[in-house]
Amino acid sequence: MRSSLLCLSALFIFVVTFVYGQEEQYYDEQYANDNLYHNYAAKEQEKDVGNQGTPWVKLAAVGAAGWMMGGKFHSSRSAKKLTAKHKEDTKAFYTQYYNDVYTLKENNVQLVEALEQMGVSVKTQ
Repeated sequence: MRSSLLCLSALFIFVVTFVYGQEEQYYDEQYANDNLYHNYAAKEQEKDVGNQGTPWVKLAAVGAAGWMMGGKFHSSRSAKKLTAKHKEDTKAFYTQYYNDVYTLKENNVQLVEALEQMGVSVKTQ
């Protein structure tokens, strides 16, 4: 068992090295005069030489976008809070209004009763 595993391992290593050696020869034969990568690398170096500074325009654009998104977020939170407060204020206002109207109606009824006791006739609606 151990010797067969050792033989299989040795065979695997031999096959891998043999195949790798063939691929390298194939590459050397086919692409010996290929300058595509070297041309690409030279162009990238030229680009890098031109862009030696901090990209201020990108930084400003990202900062402005963050500012706008933060403003949108915080203003929507404030709008929700103000809407809730407005609803509470409106509810309190209408409650006070209905209480005042009810009180006025009661006062009108009492005044009509007092006038009727005095003998004055009042038209009611």
